[in-house]
Amino acid sequence: MASHEPVPGLRKIPENLPALLRPPGAASGEEARERLANLVVIVGIVALALAVMGWWSHGQVRQSLRDLRAAGLSALLEAESGALTIWIDEKKRSAERWAADEPVQRSAAALVKLAQGGMDAAAVCRSPARHALLDQIRPFVALEEAVAVNLVARDGAIIAALHDDYCGLTVAKGDFERRLAPVFSGRTVFVRPFTEAERVGPGHRVPFDRPLVWVETPVRGDSGEVIAALGFGRLAEDRFGTLLLLSSTQSSREAYAFDAHGMMLTQSRYLGDLRLAGRLGPGETGILRIPVRDPGADIVAGFRPSTPDSDWPLTKLADTAIAAKAAGGPFEGVILEPYRDYRGASVIGAWRWLREKEMVIAVEIEAGEAYAPLKYLEIAFGTLLGFFAAAMLAAISSSLWAVRLKQREARRVGPYTLEREIGEGGISHVFLARHSHLKRPVAVKVLKAALATDEMTTRFEREVQLCSRLSHPNTIEIYDYGRTREGTFYYAMEYLDGLSLEDLVAREGRLPVSRAVYALRQVCGSLKEAHERGLVHRDVKPHNLMLCRHGGELDVVKVLDFGLVKELENAHTRDITQFARVLGTPLYMAPERLRNPADADARADIYALGAVAFFLLTGRRLFEAQSDHDLVYQVLNAPAPSITEAGAQDAPPVLASLVARCVAKERDARPASVAEVAAILAQVARERPWREEDAAAWWANWPGRPEAKAPAPAAP
Repeated sequence: MASHEPVPGLRKIPENLPALLRPPGAASGEEARERLANLVVIVGIVALALAVMGWWSHGQVRQSLRDLRAAGLSALLEAESGALTIWIDEKKRSAERWAADEPVQRSAAALVKLAQGGMDAAAVCRSPARHALLDQIRPFVALEEAVAVNLVARDGAIIAALHDDYCGLTVAKGDFERRLAPVFSGRTVFVRPFTEAERVGPGHRVPFDRPLVWVETPVRGDSGEVIAALGFGRLAEDRFGTLLLLSSTQSSREAYAFDAHGMMLTQSRYLGDLRLAGRLGPGETGILRIPVRDPGADIVAGFRPSTPDSDWPLTKLADTAIAAKAAGGPFEGVILEPYRDYRGASVIGAWRWLREKEMVIAVEIEAGEAYAPLKYLEIAFGTLLGFFAAAMLAAISSSLWAVRLKQREARRVGPYTLEREIGEGGISHVFLARHSHLKRPVAVKVLKAALATDEMTTRFEREVQLCSRLSHPNTIEIYDYGRTREGTFYYAMEYLDGLSLEDLVAREGRLPVSRAVYALRQVCGSLKEAHERGLVHRDVKPHNLMLCRHGGELDVVKVLDFGLVKELENAHTRDITQFARVLGTPLYMAPERLRNPADADARADIYALGAVAFFLLTGRRLFEAQSDHDLVYQVLNAPAPSITEAGAQDAPPVLASLVARCVAKERDARPASVAEVAAILAQVARERPWREEDAAAWWANWPGRPEAKAPAPAAP
């Protein structure tokens, strides 16, 4: 009943009924409120205790993270310093061996005798004794990729040189002369990068406008006294300049070297950003051009300083290292409080003086990555473990690389003489070689002996057979194949004079629309032939696309590495390629291939072509990720950005639409064929032509030497 009126025959409800109905021992409302208050107090105390514990734990974890970062930076610093030291020591030992060669000593003694007899240095340098000396050391020059050779007398005069322009010059009074002095005391020295104007003084015509690194070693006379200094010069931007970049390919970490004036001595990994910011011109490498100074804010984010970089203060790391040396030590350290680097980005870092070599090795990592939010601690700890593992692998790889430097003795494979290794993959090595009779350079791919199973040999033979079907001028040409003396399979292909599109964008930043379209049309030509013959490449990426000088033509693109190629109509293909079903580059793999690696048709190549186009036109990757797992997720799920949003605002709408269609998630949304892609690119090319004179101007200023700069065909 819902009424509150009294019911006849029933007693009035007692006012204390709640208390009566309360079970024995139950608390009253007032008692309950008191207990609730007590509970609140207890919970508050517990919460406060947890908060204090959390704050303490946060501090402990933060300190642990700092300690781990310090250890990681120190480990990476040790690895980088060791790799650089190993390389320098190897070059010094090689120079000493040649300087101790008796014919070299006799020729040097003859040159010194002429100089002491009153003949001026220029005449001595052009004497027959100079040619004899050069003939004796020419094998060393070729093997060690030296570009300059100088024999310097005690008075500093250059009495023999590989280049006539140096004949008769004198080493300038100053830093280089000071570094040369120990050689006449019997020591071999490594001289960090110097411009030739600094070395021989301004106003002289010198053959190199780029910095060189030198190894100077004593040459002794019959009685053992030092009579001259024999120096071998190498372009600093080559092996020395890029050695520290080997571990700077992941995350935001960077390693580089700088001198006591705060000038960078090695390559920066941020050349593209520096060029976009106007700190470097096209083709400049940054060596002795980038001061390690703080611009005041992040120039990559758009900040443009109003003062010249000479007025900027040194970065905290550079200032600390230089000041420490002036004070007599310490000679290494770690900086865990964020500071701005030479880009203006917030970083932490470590440094070490290589005092004998008069340079500082620095390693840095962006602070945002180093001190990620604590809620991602598990991820951060996993990253740190990977960081340590990478540092150890970098150290091991550097050591193995140094050992390989000692193993440059030529080997023969069939009719080819192997000169040096230019690439290595999981199952093969790639060598620069020359045919014994034709003397033309070739690239020879050799299956690793440990993996020379019937299955692998079958795969290699299949690769040769499939590629030999292709004759398009934009596809790399296969010359020959056979087996080594040990029975290992190999094949020879053309060696290309140029650089990969990957390296081109790294050097130049994003390409002009006209040049990018010109390159992409050539790739389309190669793929069109392959698709028409029932073949899918499956590993189209910038590294496998070479920009060459070929047959008298410039800006010729060659498609490399058909090692993952698939026959569309051959059921046996799936079995043969099962071993390599996960090979390829996730960044350029179509979503359907990530779901099912064996599922690839021509539209998978079209997707990769679109990703390559995005890279060429914007200078950026289609997707950016910290790990392969994140990258795969983005390829499968994240919408692809447009090229105009990514930096190619000058691209015509038809080109932007084409790239967007090529990288569509669903294969049916992509162009039906490479021919369709090529037709649209041809339309753009008519409006934005890349002319022969444009290519000629670029190649005329390209600083690379073919054998030093041309990347190898990728080794699977």
